[in-house]
Amino acid sequence: MKASLILLALAGSIYLGDTEKILQTANKNVITGAAVNVKLLTENELYRKLVEKEYNSLTPENAMKMASLQPREGSFEFSNTAALEDLALNAGKKRIHGHTLIWYRSLPQWVKNWETQALPSGMTRAQKMDSVMSVHIRTVISHYDNPLSIYKDDLGKPLLKSWDVVNEAFDDNGNYRALPEASNQENGGSIWYRTIGKSYIKKAFTYARTTAEKNGDTGLKLFYNDYGHDYSVKKLDSIYKMVMALKQVKVNGKPIIDGIGMQFHININTSVENIKNALIKMKSTGLLIHISELDISLNKAGLPFPTEILAIQKQKYKDVAMLYRKYVPANQRWGITLWNVGDQDSWLTYKGSDQVDAACLFDLNYQRKPAFFNFYDGLKLDIPAGY
Repeated sequence: MKASLILLALAGSIYLGDTEKILQTANKNVITGAAVNVKLLTENELYRKLVEKEYNSLTPENAMKMASLQPREGSFEFSNTAALEDLALNAGKKRIHGHTLIWYRSLPQWVKNWETQALPSGMTRAQKMDSVMSVHIRTVISHYDNPLSIYKDDLGKPLLKSWDVVNEAFDDNGNYRALPEASNQENGGSIWYRTIGKSYIKKAFTYARTTAEKNGDTGLKLFYNDYGHDYSVKKLDSIYKMVMALKQVKVNGKPIIDGIGMQFHININTSVENIKNALIKMKSTGLLIHISELDISLNKAGLPFPTEILAIQKQKYKDVAMLYRKYVPANQRWGITLWNVGDQDSWLTYKGSDQVDAACLFDLNYQRKPAFFNFYDGLKLDIPAGY
């Protein structure tokens, strides 16, 4: 068999990989990206070549989170992202999407300590945490906006085009995360909310926009990123109200927020109607819409995965792409980013040593799965009237 053909057997069917079907060229109006493991870029040649081939936008899975970039207070480590930047530059990627400046998780221990340890004289807890947040945001944005950096596109603009400024501020009931992470509250609470209050979100976006403008990076796009749009109406409404309020806040006449990241960590039971309604609601904000962390879980069905479940997953990948194209105008699309590249590096695949899921477009050996072709068709083909 010719090397250009990939023989892939899954669920009793055989698929021949068409080398003309490449995600990043499927639709010029939908940039297609992946959340990548920076370590794998340097250690796994197959992984790196696949990322080079298929995607024109890159999101660091973990390498730009606070624990990675500022492991000790005031000590920033940016070398871990060099492999990502090198690949983006040398492979001609359209952009890097930064993830994430402020989150309630992936915090270094020194940040957590400031919730209880003695404060500098004359400083309140809120002031200290505000300072921590401000220094982190200003330093990180300034680093990637550095005019001396080699990581620029063909127009001389930074390759890092956008940031998830604040990540996952609300719980599933649409309330600000408040309780400590060790509590029974869904996925824990936010130290930022507990110490600063809900104004931390507005402050974070203001620091980000002010820094970008000061550095002359007038095109930097700033996003609020979250999940649950597809299953929690309360959360959807809370996000909507918050971003609409943020739109009214301006720096140099420019709103401090540009877009919404809709994660879409969905599963085979996720309602297509709910996906549609969430896209319509968020589109109505007038902001950019980024499907920012797409994967479709089999609900940890475990091996062997039933054929009928794989068929639902395939169709849902196509549905997401079609719905995004139909309900989000081209001028509001920031693109679709797949979370992880293949099942081998997916956060969902294993429970211990047992494979319990297969949520990605590529298998454990980074070969295309049938879902790849459905997703490609969803990006490429005319949208049927039924959508």
